[in-house]
Amino acid sequence: MGFIDLLIINRLMFIAMEHSIKKHILCLFHSLTGNYWKYRDQFIKTPGHYYLSIDLDSSSSSEEQEARLNRINKIPKYISTERAFFNSQTNSIQKTYTYAYDGLNYYIVLPKNPSENLISSLLFVRKMVLRIGILYKYKSSIEMFFASGFLLTDRHVLTCAHYFDPIQWGKEKVSYDKIYVCFLDPASETYFLLNDPNNFLIQAKILRRGLIEDNMSDYDEVKSNTTDLAILELDKVAPHIQLNEYFDPKLHSSSESNIIPINSELFLIGYNGELTEDDELKPYKYLKGFENLTIDALNYSHHVNYKSISIGRLKQESSIDSKYAMHDCSTLSGSSGAVILDSSGKFVGIHIGVVNSRKEKKNEFFFNQETFNKFIQVNSKPFREFIRQAIIPNMHNHELVQKWSSDSK
Repeated sequence: MGFIDLLIINRLMFIAMEHSIKKHILCLFHSLTGNYWKYRDQFIKTPGHYYLSIDLDSSSSSEEQEARLNRINKIPKYISTERAFFNSQTNSIQKTYTYAYDGLNYYIVLPKNPSENLISSLLFVRKMVLRIGILYKYKSSIEMFFASGFLLTDRHVLTCAHYFDPIQWGKEKVSYDKIYVCFLDPASETYFLLNDPNNFLIQAKILRRGLIEDNMSDYDEVKSNTTDLAILELDKVAPHIQLNEYFDPKLHSSSESNIIPINSELFLIGYNGELTEDDELKPYKYLKGFENLTIDALNYSHHVNYKSISIGRLKQESSIDSKYAMHDCSTLSGSSGAVILDSSGKFVGIHIGVVNSRKEKKNEFFFNQETFNKFIQVNSKPFREFIRQAIIPNMHNHELVQKWSSDSK
């Protein structure tokens, strides 16, 4: 990218700020860094992803233009499966906490007085948390969805399986095309759609979705009885961590020792995606405290596009009837796959999404007082089996294998 290119991009950013049209600048991100400059007006940002129809021509007939609009209108509907919470003590939306940098080291400022073990774990896991972009292609159009995940080793990522479900596009089911990861903080969604001149992205592939007995292919959707976990392998070693540097889950030899009491404090670390549509407020319409809710307020309180920490409590443990536990750490779209720690800094599970939402007659879903976020606990039978089947076989460090083996027997 040359000097003139930078001047033009700076001018675009200035115009955007001058007219307070921040979200419209997202449509221009491909300006001089890719092959889509001439199509810049056709980028559409829908909740959680971008859409582009690239079979465009200024000489198109009115019939072709109408067909193009019809295709745009048939973009697969994105439904957020995350829930933000209201803090009755502060009389405001529950906020997340970001990492700060003093020029030498990262640090965090949290309410109350967290233990040294917790602070140490939160600072270390910051390096392991990453943002995932999943690219879908259909004919001459693309979509990009976003997720959270974290490094188990310098090449392997743990996240949720449902992110890689095929999407229904028109009359066809479309599987994902490519997977990218980014370790930046912030990791703007626009990074994933640039030509990546600074090598911020690493491509990845799926090693396993669910358990062996789930028998999942790229065209299978995660079901209620599927273990919603996935392992990715990076095309190259993550450049920001040292050799044999890894996350210690701090598991005990007995699964009973990993049980945490109800109402215990939990800490969720991941990325929250930026909300852009007022329709994303509809699920909150019956909740007390959210009467004057706005998109800007949700985005601001959740530090969208940044790695951040959400603090909540365990509301219900997993059981024979449900493999998922419930929590009230506040999240927005794109945070599934985030790491959850307890107050001692011990790994307790992976955030999955929302549970107990309801549907109205128009098939629109909404939240009630019993709607919580859910996660799969590391001491649960499905997670322990996933460790045995998918995590340990992909580890080549004996010490790390021992760390994860303690709870998988």
